[in-house]
Amino acid sequence: MEEITVLETLLKPNTGASLSGCVRWTQPMDGVRVCDFDCALAVPPALPAEPSEVPCEVLFCRQGGLRLTMTDGRQVFLQEHEVLLLLGASVKSLSVADGLFGGELVLIEQSAAAPCRLTVNAARIKARVTSHLGCVVLRSAVWIDNLAAALQSVPERDRAAYSAIKAIELLYLISTDSPLLTMPPESVSRDHYLTDTVRQVQEYMVSHLSDPLTIDQLSARFRISPTALKDIFRQTYGRPIHQYLLEKRVQHAAELLHRSPLSIVDIAAAVGYNSASQFGVAFKRRYQLTPSQYRRQARKS
Repeated sequence: MEEITVLETLLKPNTGASLSGCVRWTQPMDGVRVCDFDCALAVPPALPAEPSEVPCEVLFCRQGGLRLTMTDGRQVFLQEHEVLLLLGASVKSLSVADGLFGGELVLIEQSAAAPCRLTVNAARIKARVTSHLGCVVLRSAVWIDNLAAALQSVPERDRAAYSAIKAIELLYLISTDSPLLTMPPESVSRDHYLTDTVRQVQEYMVSHLSDPLTIDQLSARFRISPTALKDIFRQTYGRPIHQYLLEKRVQHAAELLHRSPLSIVDIAAAVGYNSASQFGVAFKRRYQLTPSQYRRQARKS
């Protein structure tokens, strides 16, 4: 794996990326390299020519977000607690959301699963990813949700090895059509105006988590029908708008519990809950811990 891959350009300073923060490259097993990172990227890097032998690139996003612009003009968005899989995709440019970008990038050669004694059907994986033009974002599913929760608690010293194992497991699940992992539908063309409008709605929602947001209010504000908003939002972000908003609220609450001195009542209000008890129920459903338990655990790690 001497050639630089697409996502590797984000995390190696000699590729033109401007990094500040923590970037740790390791090789936890033969055929697998892992980058565990929490950093700010000031300048989107120039991308390499597509290499002849491309390893699978698996990116587990813990914090922040990533936008990929494909050579055919499509735009692909990766959000927190989602997984990006690239295999021979034609990517024109990359950009990251403002603020810290954190996660694990795993580069996997085809032979990497052999030491795990797993039978991974490389041809099946290639066929499934190629049907999405080499780029797949995996969102809410049993396996994805469990992975997101686990990465919050895995000690930093174990993250690289853990991520390598989970990335190989991911390829195995894809190659065996496991019900634990649902591949998104193949992309379909949509009206660019409506798609851009829905992205503006998403950005507004994320920046106004403390507001009492409803579909009717958002559709009126952005002059889009409620039906189109719901349909295109689900197609673009992989889940219903209410579910997406709930996830973003509890994710932001988790950050505040970890990094801020605010009380739980104040944090509940900051993410749009009038009741601390309602907030506690929603938070525990997502993280299997109460807000107080999560805060204690986060500050110990």
